[in-house]
Amino acid sequence: MGDSSQTFCLREASRDEATPEDEALSSANRKVVNGQWVGGCNAKTSDSVEARTLLHRAMRHERDAAITAPDRMFAGALIEVLDAPDLRLPDFPETAQKLDRQLATLEPNYGQVMHTIEADPTLVGSIWKIARSARFPKPPNSLSMAVSRVGLVEIWRISVQMALEAIRIPPGQFKDQADGIRHHGVLVGDVTAALVRERQGPQFLAGLLHDVGSLVILEAAARTQPTQEMVERVISQHHCAFGVLVAKAWRMDPSVGPAIAFHHDPLVFGTGSMDLPRLVGIADIAVSGALDHLRGRESFPEVAIQQMSLGQMEPTRPMVLAERTIERLQREGMDVVGTAV
Repeated sequence: MGDSSQTFCLREASRDEATPEDEALSSANRKVVNGQWVGGCNAKTSDSVEARTLLHRAMRHERDAAITAPDRMFAGALIEVLDAPDLRLPDFPETAQKLDRQLATLEPNYGQVMHTIEADPTLVGSIWKIARSARFPKPPNSLSMAVSRVGLVEIWRISVQMALEAIRIPPGQFKDQADGIRHHGVLVGDVTAALVRERQGPQFLAGLLHDVGSLVILEAAARTQPTQEMVERVISQHHCAFGVLVAKAWRMDPSVGPAIAFHHDPLVFGTGSMDLPRLVGIADIAVSGALDHLRGRESFPEVAIQQMSLGQMEPTRPMVLAERTIERLQREGMDVVGTAV
């Protein structure tokens, strides 16, 4: 792992100073914004104790440097969030935990699984919505048929996604941003899992939650109404560190925290070509690039994927996976193009 005292934000070198390695790292670790790859920040550490300490220091600095009262209140609200052991988060969905245990066996008990599903009205509603969507030729005539049609692993994924919905943000500009982040997380989770052909497990969770720290920040913003400039700065610089704390609070698999922390620049974590931080980074770029294409923008994600994968992955594969996932979710009724991140 890299030196935890270093700030792992991507910085643009001048054309005269940039080495080929700098150019590769810079372009390979950008997200698409207005048709360009722009820098993101890693967390400085994947250790939750260190991350909390560093975030405390950063938020106190933001509070002291704030010019407007709402900006000071925003930084103060994030300090209060950090003071809470669980970040004031809702509990990770009990249904998702039960399904995870039940589906971990070689031959799941279908009766137990159905009982778990039927006990969660929100999950049942989501299953019916997908089973009746344009993805299928005709609607099912029973919940059992709907479950069979959607599939147990897909239902587990839906139950996990409900964790993101549980971070409630009231209507307004910050909710619109949060919706985009949630949809983007679903897409990146799907592509990350598909890259290793593991539909259930930490790969999907790491992709789903890679930007979850942004939701914590936006929840505080919705309560205090700071300037958009400050919100964007805090998200850009600190969403990965907040995400590390969310992974800890929700007791995620130990591999999920580092993937959230370092997906913007896996090299600082010393990852191999198929390690989880790098896979999440590749999926992130592929999804952003595919969405850019649908929005009529050109961002050349294939070049970035090749660089992010250290030349070990053919860029066509993650791009095709991203395009297929977007198409499937659109058929299910998700507005993945209309919500921006």
